[in-house]
Amino acid sequence: MTGLTASQTILARLGGESFVMTSGATGLVASADSLTFKLGRNPRRVTHVRVTVTHDGRYDMTFFTIGKGPQSCDGIHGEMLQEVFGANTGLLRDLRASA
Repeated sequence: MTGLTASQTILARLGGESFVMTSGATGLVASADSLTFKLGRNPRRVTHVRVTVTHDGRYDMTFFTIGKGPQSCDGIHGEMLQEVFGANTGLLRDLRASA
């Protein structure tokens, strides 16, 4: 994905517009190396997610839940972002199928 910023690449790997619509993601905030967003209702009560690109091209995902400390999953390969997102939010479905 040449020419894309880190946040655009992250969003594309998560499923793009389809991901935003099906996950209820709002308030997307991009930085130089990350994308943070608020989630709609989900079984695990995750309120926010931050995905950061690491220096080696992998990804770190942090899941924020009210009343609990952040849960972090580090060193994720790009093709695994949707699976890790689903496992940590309870929104288990293949977003690529609807893209």
